[in-house]
Amino acid sequence: MDNLTHGLLGYAVYAASGIKGATKKERLGYAAAAVVGAEIPDIEGFTTFMEQEIYLTWHRAITHSLFFSPLMALLAVGIVALFNRSIHWGKAWLLAWVATLTHLFSDWANTWGTGLLEPFVDGRYSLGILPIVDLIILLIFACGFLMKGKYGRVRTFRGVWAALLLYVSLQAGHAAWLESRLTGVEQTTPVAQLVPTQYQLVAKDGDHFHYYAGSLFTGLRKIGESRSESHPAVEKALAADGEARALVRFLSSHGTEVEESATGYRVRFYDPRFRMQSPSLLSTQVIVPKESPKESSPPQTSDP
Repeated sequence: MDNLTHGLLGYAVYAASGIKGATKKERLGYAAAAVVGAEIPDIEGFTTFMEQEIYLTWHRAITHSLFFSPLMALLAVGIVALFNRSIHWGKAWLLAWVATLTHLFSDWANTWGTGLLEPFVDGRYSLGILPIVDLIILLIFACGFLMKGKYGRVRTFRGVWAALLLYVSLQAGHAAWLESRLTGVEQTTPVAQLVPTQYQLVAKDGDHFHYYAGSLFTGLRKIGESRSESHPAVEKALAADGEARALVRFLSSHGTEVEESATGYRVRFYDPRFRMQSPSLLSTQVIVPKESPKESSPPQTSDP
């Protein structure tokens, strides 16, 4: 999710908690612990400015792991304690941990995928039921802030959580129904669109990807397809290029294209989820030179 939504989810954890008997300074500290806890898994964001291999290896990896979430929450409380020593660590840590979990699960719900089981499992998990920026979630929060003065912070934000859970459940049910329309395929991946209720579905059938768009209200229509090519150059590209290996690890499913030239092969690895909208997103290409006849033929020996 976007960082604004993460921060709002963190604040909603604090606002719905109903902490009593705290001073204004303590309340500010607890709110800050929840907000920082909701944002801190993205502490690896600095890798955006580094090599793509490093970014793909660390983005949404161990900092987004369920196993490391208690430590991430502790780090969040430590940061807040540098500026506000009035907080009680146990209470602040619990708020920060719940907020950290909202970050992990909201990232899991969208299309990019999250390393929930790092470092034991390298794969990224993605439900694809929410877009990166979800307008309905932001609208629910806007209503919450407008109603807070009338109904009180705790009551309002508990209602916000109820609305959020209902919305996500409806999205999950919507995606499941659409997936059930596509039978006889190996794997179906939903990709929630920015417009609410709209989905793209990627159906994998052998080495082919079939792309569909639609919703519960309009049904599904096929919008394209692509083929993942098998070629000896693909394995050579993976062996030679660290960025390609990192991308394949990052993706739950990937496609390949091989283009031959006079001197070699251009091998492209791509994420089929973005193939119809942004082909260059989460993709990389590797040039594999052709072997010369001397390199490909066995060594010659002469008779004594």
